[in-house]
Amino acid sequence: MSYLTAISPPDSSGPPASGRDGADARIGLPSPCDLALVTVDARGEITFANDRFRAFVGAATVGGLIGMQIGDIRPPVNPPAPDSISNGPAIAPAVRHPAVEWCRAGPDVWIGSIIFSDRPAQVLAIDPVRRDELTGLADRSSFKAVFQALLDRSRNIDTGIVTACVDLDRFKCVNDSLGHAVGDELLRKVAKRLTASVRRSDTVIRMGGDEFTILFADCETSQAEEMASRIIDVLARPFIVSGHQIIIGASVGLAVLLPLETDPAELMRRADVALYKSKNAGRGCLRWFEDGMFAALDERRLLGTDLRKALLLDQFELAYQSQFDFQTNSITGFEALLRWKHSDRGIVSPADFIPVAEETGEMLKIGDWVLHEACRAAIAWPETLTIAVNVSPMQFEAEGFLESVRSALRTSGLLPHRLELELTETVLVGDEETVVRRMQALRALGVRLSLDDFGTGYSSLNYLRKYPFTKVKIDQSFVREPFADETAHRIVAAVAGLGTAMGLSVIAEGVETEEQLSRIRQQGCSAAQGFLLSRPIAERDVAGYLNKLSTDRAQDGGIIENKEVVA
Repeated sequence: MSYLTAISPPDSSGPPASGRDGADARIGLPSPCDLALVTVDARGEITFANDRFRAFVGAATVGGLIGMQIGDIRPPVNPPAPDSISNGPAIAPAVRHPAVEWCRAGPDVWIGSIIFSDRPAQVLAIDPVRRDELTGLADRSSFKAVFQALLDRSRNIDTGIVTACVDLDRFKCVNDSLGHAVGDELLRKVAKRLTASVRRSDTVIRMGGDEFTILFADCETSQAEEMASRIIDVLARPFIVSGHQIIIGASVGLAVLLPLETDPAELMRRADVALYKSKNAGRGCLRWFEDGMFAALDERRLLGTDLRKALLLDQFELAYQSQFDFQTNSITGFEALLRWKHSDRGIVSPADFIPVAEETGEMLKIGDWVLHEACRAAIAWPETLTIAVNVSPMQFEAEGFLESVRSALRTSGLLPHRLELELTETVLVGDEETVVRRMQALRALGVRLSLDDFGTGYSSLNYLRKYPFTKVKIDQSFVREPFADETAHRIVAAVAGLGTAMGLSVIAEGVETEEQLSRIRQQGCSAAQGFLLSRPIAERDVAGYLNKLSTDRAQDGGIIENKEVVA
């Protein structure tokens, strides 16, 4: 079955008029006698187009149109709806804005005619728009031409231009683990979702790799933000590629064209800085460009320069916070917490430097140092105590991570079961098969795996069934006020119940008050960690800390009931 579309092209002769009429003139008034033709198969793909149709939609070549979806071209041409096809005249009167009306011309053929409304088209025929070979989107070289065409239009009809930079989260992991063929197919599916998420008057451009830019035409900022939010939502949904379920997500940076601004590079630069801010805010979110972002970016670059020197200058150190088990009423181990003591900046918060370390790639070196240092320290403790080490997604995905763990255990002499690796939910959103395989390899070494900060990411209880964890750490936001409301309490109880039933230890983080401690025990948590029980201490203080606990336990018979000795 095929469809035949009869489309009248714009009349491009003569100079454009000014004002709104000028906008109409640029789009052009079609002639009903000068037809552009295209055929579409039952799947909606273009099988034939003549040169008039190519000129009308602004394609570089007729061949470039073949195989495209009819619904993806501009100006918009919708395929016929079988239940709404009329038997009227084949060609309708030509007035202004195109809207196709379909008529049956034979058993397997329909003819589409264009009806033009009084309102000018909200589309532009940009000639030529070069197409990206992989995705069919406009390519990077088209950005300036698209921007200029929109700029000319906005000057006349008094509307705004907004650009959005879209960067896929965790795409590199897909290429590394599943191969470039799967990565390419994923990009094609991403391109389709992006196109479906914006208006036909907007232009989606693939800038290269997993980076996309969208130029929103005649757009209010509220509209752009709504579409950007929709993009984040649709790209967070699972993709099925070659039998693999893949979850990636996206970050978006937005910038609006300033009055009298004509340089697309400046608009793009601001959107790119906003994207940078979005990614550093935790990914999967959007940010508008704001004054001061350039200064913050410069400061971040300086921080990155200092970070590259920090290991060489021996500026990192570890602090250790103890974890307590309710059943035995005793300490079961410590969590290693990274600290950066800068000579000029003072103590730099991990929240500030960890994102920079991940961006610059320094996280691999820093993470390896933490792993070796924590294991070296733990070998001096009693054999009943474990050491928990946080692992970043970048570390976990690195090909050499398993060997790094082996090396830390071998060098320190620490028994594998005394090492616990804390993984956040972010690690789990890549390809499921790859994640399971790496986790199983770690468990085969004998190390323990903990799901850290549970509740702050996708929070799927199914993770506890799918992946070989030995412990669940409930994030402090479910424990501490003002966020720990009744809903949070029910979630803690549900996770504690499920975890216990599956043989997992369930530990609550961030315990700071007697009330919180009592509540999480009643909710079924098996362990606790927080300032109420113990603040982080330096390695040199661990031995004295343990001795004091032992003495106080002998005198008072417990730790939890005698918290002042460890506060």
